[in-house]
Amino acid sequence: MPVARAAAPAPAAQRRRAPRAPFVLLVVGLLCGGLVSLLLLNTVLAQDSLRADELRKTNDQLRQDVEELKNDNMRMEMPDALSRNSANQGLEPDWDKARVITLDRSAGSRAASEGQTPVGQERVPGTGR
Repeated sequence: MPVARAAAPAPAAQRRRAPRAPFVLLVVGLLCGGLVSLLLLNTVLAQDSLRADELRKTNDQLRQDVEELKNDNMRMEMPDALSRNSANQGLEPDWDKARVITLDRSAGSRAASEGQTPVGQERVPGTGR
C-alpha cells in the first residue's frame, strides 16, 4: 500500500511576503523625526543669529557714544571753551602776574631747531636739491 504523503504546499504559498506596514511606518517615522530635528536646529540657529546681530548693533551704538563723549571732552578742553566756561564762573585772567618767557641768547645758546631743515625738506644726496 502506498503511503499517503502529505501534499506538499505549492512553492508560491511557501513564499509569504513579510508585512510591509511596519517597515513603511518605520521609514516614515524616521523621516518625520529627522525633519522635526532639522526644523528645531534651524530655529535655534536663527535665534542665536538674531541675538548676535542685536549685540553687534548695541556694540556699534556704544562705540558711537564713546566717540561722541571723547569729542565733547576735547571740545571742552580747547582754549576758547575754557575761557568761556571760566568767564561764566566769574573768573578772569590775572594780568598783573603774567609772565613773559624770553630766550637768553647769550653764551652761545640757540633754539633747538635753529640751523635744521624742516621735516620733508631734507637734502637728497646726488640730486642737487
